[in-house]
Amino acid sequence: MNFVDTGGWYAFFVPSDEDHSIAVAWIASNRERLVTTDYVIDETLTLMRARGENAKAIRFGKLIFSGRSAAIHYLNPAEIAAAWDVFHRFADKEWGKHHLSC
Repeated sequence: MNFVDTGGWYAFFVPSDEDHSIAVAWIASNRERLVTTDYVIDETLTLMRARGENAKAIRFGKLIFSGRSAAIHYLNPAEIAAAWDVFHRFADKEWGKHHLSC
């Protein structure tokens, strides 16, 4: 499976994003099942709405919740605690704005 984060989804759905063509090409060439999380979905919908991309947010939501585009992993408390640990321990790192997979 390949993980898609907020930057990847946003770039794929918003043609004006500077990484749109990269995101479209990556998703089109991907042969593995995509996976994302409930947190990424929330963040993507919020980002789209905040940037005035309401119609694209609705399109993204319909597609993602249909189960046709990606598997959704719902984070549990232990995973959230582990993510916080990484965030806290590596506070000096500058992780990028757009990463299509990890």
